[in-house]
Amino acid sequence: MREIAAHAGVGSATLHRHFRTKSDLIDAIGIQCIDEMNVAVRAHSVKGQLAVDRLRGMFEAVIPLGDRYNFLGTFRTQDSSIEEGYSAQLRWAISLVEELKQQGVVHGDIPTRWIVAQIDQLVWAAWNGIAEGYLKPEEAPELAVRTLLFGLR
Repeated sequence: MREIAAHAGVGSATLHRHFRTKSDLIDAIGIQCIDEMNVAVRAHSVKGQLAVDRLRGMFEAVIPLGDRYNFLGTFRTQDSSIEEGYSAQLRWAISLVEELKQQGVVHGDIPTRWIVAQIDQLVWAAWNGIAEGYLKPEEAPELAVRTLLFGLR
């Protein structure tokens, strides 16, 4: 916590007044991440829009958040509000994938949850690729869409 306080430019006591433990701080950041992702996705999800365009918009909205939240992939939480927020995001993604299937964008015989897992992994891969410097932020969303829809051919 001392190291975190130093990076944040505040004293350890100040940080501890707001967050008793490192887990409390990580949970608060996790909730903020869920909230920001939801706002970003809603802003890029226009009613009546084709599912593939909503998919592209989701990647365009969520991938730029990786510079702040990529590190969360190394932590596990028991916070129910984070779990509820993530469950809501999964429901949104499942609905999107069902529309992609109905519109013939993805094969109907591929399990929906498998496709959702791939979307989730592509977001993490983009976040990591940008953080490691081998992927440009502006190319990551389209690369994620292409990878999901066309594989690696």
